[in-house]
Amino acid sequence: MMAESGRYLGIDVGGTRIKWSMVEDTNVVAAGDVPTPRQGGEALISLLKDLTASLDPTTRAVGLALPGLVNTQTKSTIFIPNIPGNWMNYPIAAELERSCGVPVFILNDARAFGHAELIVGAGRGERNTLFLTLGTGVGGAIARDGRILVGEIDSIGEMGHVNIDAAGEMCGCGGVGCLETVASGSALVGYMARAALTSLSPALTSVLGDRGLQALTPESIAKAADMKDPWALAAFEKIGRHLGLAAGTACVLMQLSCVVVGGGISGAFRHIAPSMTAALAERTSVTGAIALNAAHLGSESGSLGAALYAGIRTELEAKLSSQELAL
Repeated sequence: MMAESGRYLGIDVGGTRIKWSMVEDTNVVAAGDVPTPRQGGEALISLLKDLTASLDPTTRAVGLALPGLVNTQTKSTIFIPNIPGNWMNYPIAAELERSCGVPVFILNDARAFGHAELIVGAGRGERNTLFLTLGTGVGGAIARDGRILVGEIDSIGEMGHVNIDAAGEMCGCGGVGCLETVASGSALVGYMARAALTSLSPALTSVLGDRGLQALTPESIAKAADMKDPWALAAFEKIGRHLGLAAGTACVLMQLSCVVVGGGISGAFRHIAPSMTAALAERTSVTGAIALNAAHLGSESGSLGAALYAGIRTELEAKLSSQELAL
């Protein structure tokens, strides 16, 4: 919860859309979205300046969620893989602060998702929770004692790059056998594309239509699974199994009792949950019961979480300032 009164603007930068939410006392009072500039770099910074240029006078701070690695203390970007630009050690917060006049706090977009789901979503009331966001890759966040863990280099909870197969495929991060090579939207499409080379069931043929394999997406695969396509059901079973094994390991390491799954392919949660639940159950002799829940907040969680994080950081810095004055 945000103890510091006022409004907070949250911005979630995605590969195709930038979403924003103005938040007051955890309630979204205004929201919108704009296309992400394809050019990235200066065009993106210019657009972010426009979004923060005319803030309500009661706006205390801005939270900016980014799809990459950031330094939360220097408030600089380190690596943003899918948006063009020279992002290494780029002081993005300072650049925006000069134009908007309020503090800007940055974090990874998966941690923003975690903040939103923990405070007002599927993790509300839980204290020790793993949050997974499933899309092209796999992101994550970890809550301990009711707070999302955010490090100086914001990679805590980065489950997509946990090794799950030492003899697996090369990952985009340079590692081998990362979770997102076997349990992401991209992996799901890959499984189905390889299966379709063997045979196409009537259900999958019906879903794909005239476009054939070009129409393979997590959404179309979920429709095929709803129609009991055996390849689609097997692919989701495999995805759920890998996610459950990785999540179970995180629960053992961090003493977590709840897992929340969101993101673009979480709409197929009904197909992922059975094998994921079974894999998690294998760890309960060590962890105790582990709850598995679908995320509640949908695509707005990133901007909401960024705003909530801005409130948390504002409160923290106010406390630190008070302590310094008391010395």
